[in-house]
Amino acid sequence: MTYWIIPFNPNYFRLADCLREQGFVEWTQRYKFAIGDIVFIYSAKPDSQILYKMEVTDINLTSSECSDDRKYLLKPSEVDANKDIPLGFRMLLLSENTTEKLTLDDLLEHGLKWVPQGGLKVKEPLLSHILGVFE
Repeated sequence: MTYWIIPFNPNYFRLADCLREQGFVEWTQRYKFAIGDIVFIYSAKPDSQILYKMEVTDINLTSSECSDDRKYLLKPSEVDANKDIPLGFRMLLLSENTTEKLTLDDLLEHGLKWVPQGGLKVKEPLLSHILGVFE
């Protein structure tokens, strides 16, 4: 099992609504996830904080296997409907961070090297700190 941090932009997608209604989310698969991997979702500004702990439950999903989550898009006009959709992956919500911890400053103090702008694998001591907040 690998632990990841991946960012999302709250100005483009209503992730909280999607998770509340579905309990999972499907995104484009840009990294080599394995089923069972744990993904911490880092919300970019204005949140600048890890908000969710998720588990990868499906990988290599084709567009026909993915749910239609366009209703959660805040800027649907920026999505090209005719574009070939690459493979996707599904993450199940495990837990939500309801504390004021895991902000960018907190993460930097515990070993994060830079603002998450892409997927990154989480190593110690940062991993123990993040897991401690979710336990």
